[in-house]
Amino acid sequence: MLLSRMPSIATLLLAIFAMLCFVPAQAAEEGRFDLFEIVVEGNSVLSTAQIEKTVYPFLGENKNIADVEAARTALEKAYQSSGYLTVFVDIPEQKVQNGVVRLRVTEGQVERLRVTGSRYYSLGAIREKTPELAEGSVPYFPEVQKQLAAVNRGGDRRVTPVLRPGLSPGKVEVDLKVDDSLPVHGNVELNNRYSAGTSHTRLNANLRYDNLWQKEHSLSIGIQTAPENTDDTSVLLANYVWPLDSGDYMAVYGLISNSDVAAVGDVNVIGSGKIFGLRFIKPLRAREGFFHTLTLGVDYKNFKDSVTLQGAGSIDTPISYLPFMFGYEATLMHGAQSMTQFTSALNFNLRGLADEEVECVPGFYINEFGCKRWQAEANYAFLRLDVKHTHTLESGWSLFGRLLGQVASGPLISNEQFSAGGVDTVRGYTESIAAGDNGLVAGLELRTPSLSKWTYEQLDELTLFAFAEGASLSVLKPLPGQIDQYDLYSAGLGLRFKGWGGVSGYLDLAYPFETISQVEAGDTRLNFRLGYEW
Repeated sequence: MLLSRMPSIATLLLAIFAMLCFVPAQAAEEGRFDLFEIVVEGNSVLSTAQIEKTVYPFLGENKNIADVEAARTALEKAYQSSGYLTVFVDIPEQKVQNGVVRLRVTEGQVERLRVTGSRYYSLGAIREKTPELAEGSVPYFPEVQKQLAAVNRGGDRRVTPVLRPGLSPGKVEVDLKVDDSLPVHGNVELNNRYSAGTSHTRLNANLRYDNLWQKEHSLSIGIQTAPENTDDTSVLLANYVWPLDSGDYMAVYGLISNSDVAAVGDVNVIGSGKIFGLRFIKPLRAREGFFHTLTLGVDYKNFKDSVTLQGAGSIDTPISYLPFMFGYEATLMHGAQSMTQFTSALNFNLRGLADEEVECVPGFYINEFGCKRWQAEANYAFLRLDVKHTHTLESGWSLFGRLLGQVASGPLISNEQFSAGGVDTVRGYTESIAAGDNGLVAGLELRTPSLSKWTYEQLDELTLFAFAEGASLSVLKPLPGQIDQYDLYSAGLGLRFKGWGGVSGYLDLAYPFETISQVEAGDTRLNFRLGYEW
């Protein structure tokens, strides 16, 4: 923040002249006088109690001009320490009578506010978001900083205030200089995060615009497909987020998914579905190094699944329901060396809101949940927790640890189960190779300092890492012959890089220690991701 210091040269000369003309009526020859009261003129921002507390130590008998100057200085500092940096105090020309001295406060009101340089954001919207700098106001700079932080929250706009003396004595002019860029962002990514029985590559693309209607509303559209066989997966996602005047956010989203998964043992699972959701996001009051957010949400989920026994026909298991969620996220910074992230979500559903009775098999009617999975109930709940911690040593090496888990009230349908396997949980296995009602994932990762300075100039970051991960999942009330426990363990090496103005990549080689489904113990697996973001 640039600040032209008040008062102006002319005002300072006037203050000096007033001091020279200050002639007390009492004991003028000796230059000393009694000081029983200090009258402060022109104040509108500090309380009477604050002013009295500031000037009281300077009252008394046998005072001189130095004591009055000390009171003036103390009062001016009181304004500045209270956040009013444009306020200054001077001693007007006067005669001391009955022990009373006057101090004059010039509060430095904003005479004119200008917004310049903005190309993609409304000038009026920027003015509305900085009311503390409105014309006629006395800026309270802690609030100014808070409002500017809100204006600069996105990465596409940077607003810098410049203050200078106004045309009228004791006034200030404020320029809000805007440096902005087109609020359009996107990314494209190719990876091999595939599930068992499907083709090996996935292509993701996302496009986002962050200033719809000049209201900073955000709309994003994303797709996912399998380039080698588009029948394996096809996902369309749309997300709309808008800020509220309270500083909170609302979001709505919709997802349409079609998938075709090949045989897993003797069972084929074919699924397609739609999800529509609403979220209320409330950033809670932050403290130094601590940030947290509360999220409330509701979804409408509609899946049209069927379970096929090879050679024995199929059973349709469509389901629709209206689950709720309550989430809390927190980030704690431990200086510059370490960071802890905590995420929790309580998900639950109430019977009868959207689900219904269906004819699961000819002549047999049951709730959709019980049809999709035996003994699953519409009244379900589960709690999911995710804790991450990163600690960086002075040498630049860092250690990353993670615990992720879920606890359920009872048997869950497959759409709500906890899954493990893949890049985000246990590397070395295909994505979501195992699922259970309760589960725990743990992992450790040792990372090197960035090695980019020894490589290409265009490479901004290059990190090598070694990892070890494991998961244990349990299935509640399993059917006869159904696996009720899954254990996955792996270890490996990898690298991450960023550079070339938006290119990023990931590569790891993982060794699984347990055989799960089609993944044999000891069959090393290579995961990759290559993307570009702008």
